Amino acid sequence: MAGQPSTDVDEGETMLRGRGIGLPGGHRPGPKVMLIGIDSATWRVMMPLVKAGRLPNIARLMEEGAYGPLKTFYPTLSPLIWATMSTGKSPDKHGMKAFTVLKVPGLKRGLYDYRWEQLSPAAKLLYRVGRVHWWKRLLLEKGWIKSAPLTSNFRKCKAIWNIVGDCGRTTGFVSWWNSWPAEPVNGFMISQYVEHLLNFPAAELNQATYPPELLAEARRFARMDQALSLEEVRRFFDLGPEEAEELARFRYDPIDPEPERYHPTTFLKLVYLRHEFRARAGLHFYRKYRPDLFGVFLSADAAQHFFWHCMEPQHFRDISQEEIAKYGKVIENWYIYLDEILGQFLAKADEGTSVIVVSDHGHGPSGKLPWSGQHDDAPDGILILSGPAVRSGVVLEGASVYDVTPTALALMGLPVAGDMDGRVLEEALAPAFLAQHPLRAVETYETGEVGQQVVVESEVDEVVKARLRDLGYIE
Repeated sequence: MAGQPSTDVDEGETMLRGRGIGLPGGHRPGPKVMLIGIDSATWRVMMPLVKAGRLPNIARLMEEGAYGPLKTFYPTLSPLIWATMSTGKSPDKHGMKAFTVLKVPGLKRGLYDYRWEQLSPAAKLLYRVGRVHWWKRLLLEKGWIKSAPLTSNFRKCKAIWNIVGDCGRTTGFVSWWNSWPAEPVNGFMISQYVEHLLNFPAAELNQATYPPELLAEARRFARMDQALSLEEVRRFFDLGPEEAEELARFRYDPIDPEPERYHPTTFLKLVYLRHEFRARAGLHFYRKYRPDLFGVFLSADAAQHFFWHCMEPQHFRDISQEEIAKYGKVIENWYIYLDEILGQFLAKADEGTSVIVVSDHGHGPSGKLPWSGQHDDAPDGILILSGPAVRSGVVLEGASVYDVTPTALALMGLPVAGDMDGRVLEEALAPAFLAQHPLRAVETYETGEVGQQVVVESEVDEVVKARLRDLGYIE
């Protein structure tokens, strides 16, 4: 995608390379990739909006490139799937297997806190007979074991940002799933934990960015007052003046609002503020450092979980017309908002950059409340490839979440590892690009175990778990 470099490109790149990050040989030029993750994005919502002209940036990428469904796997748990997309490997290989882990005295490594649907039939029987769930709750209540969110050091293999850096290319990621603690990269890493300063501004999060000194710079883009304008409220909800004003002023406490004050609108407000951070911080650091591989994480998940019944009330019972009037356009408006963020990044992308837009799974109606949207049946996600390296007019078939990293590496002109479980979507690549950058392979990029799988606690662990609990992902 075309774009004009900002005046601070050279200064930013020099700053990163001046830290001695990456290979001694310095930066190696080559094709660039911009990777936009949109959690839970689904063609079921997007395609009608594209046809109606409501998502112009998505539509342009589709018209100029290749697109199609993206096969996922069951269970559709974000830590597993996003790690697969970031490594090209299965959960057994990459090790990111749960939302939370357990810290048990006497054990060096943490234990995965698996969800019920992840257990084998034999394990389910053991859980029932041994009352494992009851014992776990008791031990947690007594404080004899601890629960903590899954962290980046549980990953057992290299992610694409490690691989690209090892190849002498620069990387930059903002708010990517399970990116805390931020690991050393040949570039920058702004982990998703910076966003939790919205709820816990006094928290000490020295490992939230790499290099660590970027934290002070990154937190400037978080709207700590949590205040919205009425225009921001009305772009998603059709509320009366008093309700709109109350939502605009509403402020989350560090963990959860009082139960009687809780409403999905307040949760989506927090998600909106987090996306405002991702857009503003992402654009700032991208323009400043111009990495060869840039990634930013967006999400349609919360809007769909909470408001699907208002978009498609025919799948539910007893949904009032008042509720439909207030919230019936939330999901549509949210996708339009995400398309606008995408457009901001596309406008700043370096000339010749390949763009990948991807989701971990799709979404659909659950038929029940409070989480009226669901992805339990593993619906397909979305995949869009665009840029001069991509064939135009290609409708992809058979692509899977395993193929994202191999294809991104190929688009950067880098070899694909033989121990990856995915493939390069060669049918989407332009012949001229392949002639200049023929597909190459290496046996592996691994040089030893990456993560130590030791539980790393933080001051915002309870905030992180509260957000997962709000969406029904943990108890």
